[in-house]
Amino acid sequence: MLGAMAAVALAPAASFAQQFPSKPVRLITSFPAGSGPDAMLRFLGERLARAWGQSVVIDNRPGGGGFIAVAEARKAAPDGHTLLHIDGLNFTAAPHLYKALPYDPVNDFRPITPLHAGYFFIAVASASPWRTVADLLAAARSQPGQVNYGSWQVGSIAHLGAAALESASGTRMNHIPFKETSQLYAAVAGGDVNWAFGSPASAGPLQRA
Repeated sequence: MLGAMAAVALAPAASFAQQFPSKPVRLITSFPAGSGPDAMLRFLGERLARAWGQSVVIDNRPGGGGFIAVAEARKAAPDGHTLLHIDGLNFTAAPHLYKALPYDPVNDFRPITPLHAGYFFIAVASASPWRTVADLLAAARSQPGQVNYGSWQVGSIAHLGAAALESASGTRMNHIPFKETSQLYAAVAGGDVNWAFGSPASAGPLQRA
């Protein structure tokens, strides 16, 4: 399941004695505009704005494996008015995937709450000969390293989920990371990428089309 987390660099508690928020709130996300998580954030942002009496601005900063969004949030004033929405794996799996990170996931940010989770399915082009997971794995076994799959970033749930599938099935496939989900699923639909994990929000519109 895809986990997303909102995090914020917090100032000492005394600074929150005044009413919060006292100005517009910026919500930075690593997901691109038009994606499923972006739609959820805009829905949430509208309701927070009404509850707080302050505008909530969604700031999309996709790419760079989530590091672009994290870097932007990290340099913001630690007054609680800049929030970060990020794939939880950037704070849990990333420290184990990279020798060094441009941020400290423990000390630079403080988690607020998980926001959403989702279920995933395997998406292929309509012209693909595969109709089942067994078909996909049979092709991967007969063509080691030739079947490719995409994800929206290195270390994403789509990437690690596919790697887990490789490990469990004893297959070897080629990973192709993309900057944005729209690019990923366009490549799947066009046959440039053999398959990818998708959600109803991200890959569902292609299926209905």
